[in-house]
Amino acid sequence: MNRVVFDSIFKRFDLHRTPEQDVTSLFEHFPEDQLRHQNAGDCLWQEGENADSLFVLRSGWACSVHYHKEGSRQLLEIYLPGDVLGLCQIASGNRRTNAVMLTDGWICELPHSSLPALFDDSPNTAALLFAIINQRQAMLAERQVIMMHRSARQRLAHFICECHTRLLEIGESYQGEFLLPLTQQDLADALGMSAVHVSRTFSQLAAEGLVQRHLFQLIILDATRLREIAAFDERYLKSLRGDEGLSSIEQQTPVFISPTASDLPEDQDGKVAEK
Repeated sequence: MNRVVFDSIFKRFDLHRTPEQDVTSLFEHFPEDQLRHQNAGDCLWQEGENADSLFVLRSGWACSVHYHKEGSRQLLEIYLPGDVLGLCQIASGNRRTNAVMLTDGWICELPHSSLPALFDDSPNTAALLFAIINQRQAMLAERQVIMMHRSARQRLAHFICECHTRLLEIGESYQGEFLLPLTQQDLADALGMSAVHVSRTFSQLAAEGLVQRHLFQLIILDATRLREIAAFDERYLKSLRGDEGLSSIEQQTPVFISPTASDLPEDQDGKVAEK
């Protein structure tokens, strides 16, 4: 196993382990020849299918999504590099949502049948995966609160803060600048807004001197005020190991991974494009 190839995955898992846990042997189950490239828009699984494997996102962004009968959709979870997809479906045995790539990326599939051997080789893996599931449920609960009790301005500000915090943890943000490769429609479907409202809200935040964006690159200009507007409390994202928090992560050497042009949806006007 090439540690460099799975660097983002290692960083994400490392965030959840306690000091006495060793995750090295876990990655022996992710051989490089199991990596496969996915294009933006590719469906990883469909609702109702048999759930017989996990997907680990080595690079790129993906999401779980529910399609409504009238043709609209709802983005439920946003997956970033290093995230594990399908954990909550191990027990149910079937896919409760669809999973779609938002950008080009690389994934590694881990069949459920390989989990017993994985747990034997890495006894702490079950606890590690439970910690990740716990965080995932906390994020969904937080999203529900945001959707029900916050204004559009607060929703977008909170989403930006959450993505920034998660990207900092794996070194894909530096000095408040990071990639947010979501279209206006993606953001609208994630935050319960219209695409036009997303655009107006972004313009409002920019006019207030809080954020700046060009194409899919986003810069947070005033993190303190943005967090205050969002009422953002990052404790729901904290891992079990009790790390020092965002301030210490900011000081780490960043490993910013910029996408190629083909990784991103097309944008014609310099703004996040609608689909």
